[in-house]
Amino acid sequence: MELVRFQNVAKDYGHVAVLEDVSFKLMAGQKVGLVGPNGSGKTSILRMLVGEEPTSSGIIRYAPGLKVGYVPQLVEHDGRATVIGTVLREHEELERALRGAERRLASAASDELHVAERAYEVALEAYQQAGGDRVPSQAVGMLDSLGLAGRSEELVGTLSGGEKNVLSLVQALLAEPELLLLDEPANHLDFEGLAWLEGFLASYRGAALIVSHNRYLLDRVVGQILHLEGGRVRQYAGNYTAYRATLLREKISQGRDYVVNQRRLAQLAELVKRFEVMARATGDSAWGKRLRARRSQLSRERAQAVEKPTDEASSMRPRIDAEASHANVALQVRGYSKAFGDLVLLEDAELDISAGERVALIGPNGSGKTTLLRDVMADGAWDHPTIRIGPSLSVGYCAQEQEVLNEERTVFDQIFHDANISRDDTHTVLARYMFGPNDYDKRVGDLSGGERNRLQLAIVLTKNPNFLILDEPTNHLDIPAREAIEDLLSDYKGTILLVSHDRYFLDKVAGRVVELRDKKLVSHIGSFSEYWAERQASLRPERARAATRGRRRESAGRVNPQAEAKAREPSALDRQIAEAEQEKLSLEKRVSEAFTRGDHREGGRVAKELERKSAELERLFSQWEREQS
Repeated sequence: MELVRFQNVAKDYGHVAVLEDVSFKLMAGQKVGLVGPNGSGKTSILRMLVGEEPTSSGIIRYAPGLKVGYVPQLVEHDGRATVIGTVLREHEELERALRGAERRLASAASDELHVAERAYEVALEAYQQAGGDRVPSQAVGMLDSLGLAGRSEELVGTLSGGEKNVLSLVQALLAEPELLLLDEPANHLDFEGLAWLEGFLASYRGAALIVSHNRYLLDRVVGQILHLEGGRVRQYAGNYTAYRATLLREKISQGRDYVVNQRRLAQLAELVKRFEVMARATGDSAWGKRLRARRSQLSRERAQAVEKPTDEASSMRPRIDAEASHANVALQVRGYSKAFGDLVLLEDAELDISAGERVALIGPNGSGKTTLLRDVMADGAWDHPTIRIGPSLSVGYCAQEQEVLNEERTVFDQIFHDANISRDDTHTVLARYMFGPNDYDKRVGDLSGGERNRLQLAIVLTKNPNFLILDEPTNHLDIPAREAIEDLLSDYKGTILLVSHDRYFLDKVAGRVVELRDKKLVSHIGSFSEYWAERQASLRPERARAATRGRRRESAGRVNPQAEAKAREPSALDRQIAEAEQEKLSLEKRVSEAFTRGDHREGGRVAKELERKSAELERLFSQWEREQS
């Protein structure tokens, strides 16, 4: 069943065309990812679908009575309301209407009874269609899963911006609309919240259109990708990995055609030159006629020439020229404790990072990751008793909230002063990070989140530090920009300590995971996927016991220590998934590199390997999901 049809839709803002002749349709139960560079019009499409913005031309057709839920990136809530009150506001209104209908029915006179009965039936149907009595417990469960456990009675005004967004997400999910529109739903969720959201969306019976830069979420949830760029949309079957493989194959094929076409045009151009010489030398009209015919042919074929394929990498071109440190120790933490009042985040924690290591620092939201990084920046020194930084290391810090930027400076002045470079070099750096002349005089405080992050990265990387401390460095960046940063860090010779919720990014950059757990810093050697497989395996005994308690209460307390220890070990399937994801990342990089250097034969061969590996990974995930159910 067709839910929505976008038909030849265009959208202009003033004299700037954002969308041109965009057409697509959304079907019942379909999960679709909408991807494209920042500013390409993804949010505009969502806003037009819910009627918050008009189209400039074209038509949007809806199925009759379609129920749509929309979760924008930023939402304002009443700060004086409680968390649970905000989430259940619509449900409580329906419940009040039902209770009122019950009271009117109970007190209705005989001549009003029929009307009161009908009003009660309508109110009851509306209440039950919205979930009925199960909604409050369902809401609490969702809040728990998305990082707000135990905070139902807190005031919304005490929450962070990301936590307020979780409320909007829970409101939309509780309503169970036929079509769910999500604008960056993974922002600000920790790994457990992301895993829960992926599972919910994958099993959700309704349709969903998801704008996201989270590549693993798109891989796990969607079955189709809409690629928006240059004002137009192209549709690709499959998840994000399938879309990327198809896109790379198209570019490789286009690259081959471009090379052949350019060779043909060069031959024609050479032929025209020869005919020009002959026509001048002989003065023969026959040669002049041949020359005109060849010129017309060359002009026609140039007009129809195959376009040169563009690398889908972002126009952001980050650069760093840091040299590896000769020190052995990059960071050493001993006896580190941190508390805010009665809330103890870390207690007598220890951490060692060797020079050249790439370490991901992870943990639930609010566990102290950003606090630790800020303390490293504020106190870290070789002679500090708790936080020691290698004496030969220069540190570059990207802050999650970009608080290191001066809100009152212009973009140009921020780079010029902080990076301590010449005016000519400032122009070069700004262009490298996608800032044009029209941006130079913009006030830093007026920039978008993505622009602020690009500016911060430009300042830090231009200083060429050999120890990078990065707190959510890809926040607000589109996928091509993330890939540009990933490629840069893959070749970086220095040390990296980073915090990120982008699992794809972590897999490509980090070689060790340090987890904030039980007020300590616990190290896991290997990629994030390997850590996550171990983490999921460790939860199986607990889940199994919970399921057993639900089925057979009398056996709830029996635990087999040997079986539990075995269950905590990653299964063969877990290890297969982790290995396959690493191989897929490696193949993607090889295809991209082959395309960039113009080796189309090698690119085509590796693209076929990537397609087979992607299919294998899909099969493994399907098997894993069956075993968990």
